Amino acid sequence: MASSARFSLVYRHVGREYVLSFVVAFFFFFFIFFINQILLIAQRILLKQVDYLAVFQLVLLSIPQFLLYTFPFSSLTASSMVIGDLSGNNEILAIRSSGISLKHVFFPIIVISLVFSLLTFLTADKALPWSTKKYRELYTDLMRDLPTLELRANSTNTIADTVMVNKQVEGNIVYDVVLFETSSSREGQIISSPKAEVSLYDLQSFIYQLKLDEPIILKSESNQGWALSKAESAQFYLNFSNQIASIASALPSQLSIKELQQNIEIHKAAFLEEKKRYEEKIRTLELSLSLLLEETKTDANVDVSQMEKVQEELKQLKAQKPINFYYQYYRAELHKKYALSAACFMLVFLTFSLSFFRVKHGRLIGFGLSMLVAVLYWYLLFFAQMQIFSLSITPAILIWSPNLIMFISGLVLLLHARRL
Repeated sequence: MASSARFSLVYRHVGREYVLSFVVAFFFFFFIFFINQILLIAQRILLKQVDYLAVFQLVLLSIPQFLLYTFPFSSLTASSMVIGDLSGNNEILAIRSSGISLKHVFFPIIVISLVFSLLTFLTADKALPWSTKKYRELYTDLMRDLPTLELRANSTNTIADTVMVNKQVEGNIVYDVVLFETSSSREGQIISSPKAEVSLYDLQSFIYQLKLDEPIILKSESNQGWALSKAESAQFYLNFSNQIASIASALPSQLSIKELQQNIEIHKAAFLEEKKRYEEKIRTLELSLSLLLEETKTDANVDVSQMEKVQEELKQLKAQKPINFYYQYYRAELHKKYALSAACFMLVFLTFSLSFFRVKHGRLIGFGLSMLVAVLYWYLLFFAQMQIFSLSITPAILIWSPNLIMFISGLVLLLHARRL
C-alpha cells in the first residue's frame, strides 16, 4: 500500500510538471507558427484592406495546419525540461534512493505523450481537413469582394503576363487603353484602343472581359520587323485566377485519411499500368539480347556493337524504375499523419537519458537540447520528403525514418547512460 502511494505521488508530481511544461512549450511553438501565419495572410490579403474580422477567422482556421508540428515539438520540449529539472534539483537522485525505479518517472510522461499523439492524429485527420475546407470557402469569398481590377484614371494594372495602361475612366469605360504582352510566347505584342468597356466575365475564375473599340495590334515578327493590324472591335480577357493563392486550395497534407486513401487507389491503378509497360519493355530488351547472343554463337560476323547497345539500354532501364509522382506523394502524406502523431510519443525517449546526469539549470539545458533535436527532426523529415520522388521504395520507409532514428537513438542513449 505504501509502495503504491509512493508511485502515485511520483506519477502526480511528474505528470503535473510535464503538463505544465507542455503548456509553456506549446505556447512557445504556437507563437512562432502563429506569427508566420499572420505574415503569410498579411502578404495575401491584409494589405488589400480586408476587414479584421475576416482576417481573424482566416487565422483561426489556419491553426490546425501548424498544430501538427506544435504537438510533437512541445511534447519533446516538455519532457526534456521536466527530466532536466528533476535531475538538476536532485529529485531523480532522491527518487532512486527511496527505492523507486526510474521507469515510474518515465511512465506518466509516456502515457500523457500518447494522449498528445491521439490529439495530433485527430487534428490531422479531422480538424485540418474541416478547417481547410472552411478556409478555402472564406478565402474565395473574400477574393471575390476584393478590387482585383481597380479602374482609375492614368493608372497601370498588371494581370499575369499583361500590363494595361489607361487614361480617363468613366464607370466601367476606360479611354486610351494600351496593353503590353510580356509572356515569352507573345512578347512584344502591343494592343491599343481609344475606348474599352470592362465587365466581369466569369466570377468563379475571376476573368474580366475587355471590349475594345477600333483596336490596333502591333506585333513584333522575329527578324522580319513589325506587323500592324486593325479591327472595328475586339474582345480581350484579363485572367486574375493567379491571384487566388495556392494556400486556398487543399493540398494532400490537408486531406483526411479517407480522402488520401481514395486518391492513393486512383493513382495506384495508373502506377500499375505504368509498371506493366516498364516490365514489358524489359522483357522485350531481354528477348532481343538473348537472340543476339544466340546469333553470336552461330555467326561470328554478328555486329557486337548492337548487342552492347541493347545491354546498356537494359542496364539503364533497370536502374530507372518507374515512380508515379502522385502515388508517392499521397502515400507519403498518409504516413506523415501517422508519423507526426507517433512523434509525440517516440521523441520523448531521447530525453530519458538526461535522468542519469546532474546538470545545473536543468530546465534551461533541457529546453536548449530539445530545440536542437526539434530542428534536426524537422530537417530529417524534410529530407525524407524530398527523396520520395527520386527513390522507388515505399515512402513509408522514408517518412518513418526520422521517428525511428530518434526513437532508437533515445533507447541507445538510455542504455548507455545506465551503465555509466
